[in-house]
Amino acid sequence: MADRSSPVRARFERIGHGARRHVASSLIAAGVTVSMVSCGSRTGLFGPDSDFFEGDATPDGSVVDAPEDGPVQCIPGRFRFELALTQLMFVIDRSGSMGFSLAGVEDVPRSRWRWTILQNALRRTITTFDNEIAMGAKFFPEVLSWSQRTDPELACRTDTGVGIAPARGNAQAIVSAFDTSEPRGGTPTSEAIRLAAQFLTERRSVARTMVLATDGAPNCNGDLDLQTCVCTSTRGCGGGGGHYSCLDDNRTLASIRDAADKQKIPVYVIGIGSTERPEFLQVLDEMAIAGGRPRPTAPRHYNVQSENDLTEALTTIRDAVAKCTYLTPSAPNDPDKITVDINGVEIPHDPTKTSGWDWVDQGYGELAFFGEACALAQGSDGPPAVVSGVVTCDDD
Repeated sequence: MADRSSPVRARFERIGHGARRHVASSLIAAGVTVSMVSCGSRTGLFGPDSDFFEGDATPDGSVVDAPEDGPVQCIPGRFRFELALTQLMFVIDRSGSMGFSLAGVEDVPRSRWRWTILQNALRRTITTFDNEIAMGAKFFPEVLSWSQRTDPELACRTDTGVGIAPARGNAQAIVSAFDTSEPRGGTPTSEAIRLAAQFLTERRSVARTMVLATDGAPNCNGDLDLQTCVCTSTRGCGGGGGHYSCLDDNRTLASIRDAADKQKIPVYVIGIGSTERPEFLQVLDEMAIAGGRPRPTAPRHYNVQSENDLTEALTTIRDAVAKCTYLTPSAPNDPDKITVDINGVEIPHDPTKTSGWDWVDQGYGELAFFGEACALAQGSDGPPAVVSGVVTCDDD
C-alpha cells in the first residue's frame, strides 16, 4: 500500500475526498510499468471512499488529475476496471389505473392495487442495496385531489425536477412515498422521462440509469387529434379534453431515445398488469428498445402479471445496474480499440447488448455487460470477478 506520508498521499489529502478526482492505475505502456494511484475514485461518488490502490507514484512523484467525473483520456496500456456505483432514478406511474388490480379490476382493496404491489416489490428489492446505489424517484402525474382528477389538464400536470433526488440511503424514502398519495390522473410518461433525464444530466454522475414502471400506454398530449388518434381510455375519448387520452407513443419514444442516445442514460421499462390492447404492449416493447435495455427475448419490456414477476424484474434490473456496469480509467478515441476481459477471458463487444459488453458512455469510460457476460461479471459462483482490458490509442 502506498505510504500515507508520501508526496502522492499528501497531494490527495490537499485535494480532499470531496473533489472526487480520479487517476489511472496499473498502467503498462511502452514496456515500462508506471503505476498510478486513486483516492475517492469515480465509484466513490456513491460508495465509501476507497483507499489507494497498491502502487507507486509516477517517476516525478506527481499524479494525473482528471476533472471531477469528466471525460476520460486515452492512455495506452492494460487497466483494471472499477465497478461503477450507479445513480438510479425510478420514474413511477401514479395514474388512476395504478389503483386497479393486476388483472385490471377496479374497486379492489388497496392491498391489491398495482400501486401497492409495486411498493412491496421495491421494499423487497432495493433496501438491500441502499448503501451501494444512489437511488431517487420521480412520480407522475402530480398529486391530485379527488375533485381535480376529472380536469384533463390538471390530471396531466407533471412537476419539474424530481420528488426524491438520488442519494445513498434513499430506499425507505422511496418506499414510504407510496403511502403519502394515491394513484389518480393521466399518464404523462414523455414529460416525466424528459424531466427526470434533465435532472440527471444537470447533475452529471458516473453512471446513470432510469427505470420506468408504468401500467399503461402513455397519453396526456393535448396536441394530438382526437378524431384520428388511438384512444387509451376504457371510457372513450369523446367530450371535452378527450384528446388528452390519445396514445402519445411517438413523443414518448422520442423522449426515451433522447435520454438513452444523447444523454447516455439507459432506460429499463416495466409494464405492470394485464392489458387487452396488443398495440399498447407493442408500444411498451418499442419503449424498452428505445431505452437501450430491452429483454433479449419477447416481450422486450419486463411484462409483469404477478407479484413474483415484479420482484424478479426489479431484482434482475437491480443486479444489472449494481453489478454489471464498469468504468475504465482510460478510454480509446476509437470505440473498437479496446479489448475487455473477465477473469482473463476475453469478452466480445456486442452492440446488440445480448451477451457481451457495450459502451454506455465511451467518453466517460463507462461500459456494461449483458447476458452471460453480466452473470460472469457478478462472480456469483465464486470470488469477485477481475475485469480488465487493454486500450490502444490512435497515435500508438
